[in-house]
Amino acid sequence: MFITSLPLLFAFTSLINPLEVSCFLIAIMIGVYQITPNAKKRVSLPVAVGLYNYLYAAWTGKLRLRQAFWPFFILANLAFVYIDYRIMNISYTINSWKTVHGMLLLPSLWWTLSIWRCSENTQYRWYACIARSITIYFYIDFILRLILSIFYPETLFDCRLLTIEYGDCN
Repeated sequence: MFITSLPLLFAFTSLINPLEVSCFLIAIMIGVYQITPNAKKRVSLPVAVGLYNYLYAAWTGKLRLRQAFWPFFILANLAFVYIDYRIMNISYTINSWKTVHGMLLLPSLWWTLSIWRCSENTQYRWYACIARSITIYFYIDFILRLILSIFYPETLFDCRLLTIEYGDCN
């Protein structure tokens, strides 16, 4: 998250600077902390066996927070690193990059709702606050990537090689 989007915005645009981003992200975390429920100290939850039961238990808020948070967080960030790697090797176009982001959108919505529902199933309130804040940061990264692909495509894509989608690089 933010591995590609923020450095490109800082280096090639004057859209936002690091101080503004830091203040904005800290303000989000403070606001999220205010609305985060207190954590349950002792949580006894059923074990989800199988993928369907895991997805259902996460969706209904019956998993521990770490069980709902980490698998998708790692998977989504690996997907971001992979598509950014393909961009750097000039094997993805703007449209294929946007398609992968679109494919990640619905699972991201599921993940967000699961995190918010499972956030009281942790030992400390700060864990829930951090997990909820990271889900919001995830969407901010989505928006920054969309801004990069629409307004600053030359920062990521080699437009000289994109003869089919040349109109995207103007």
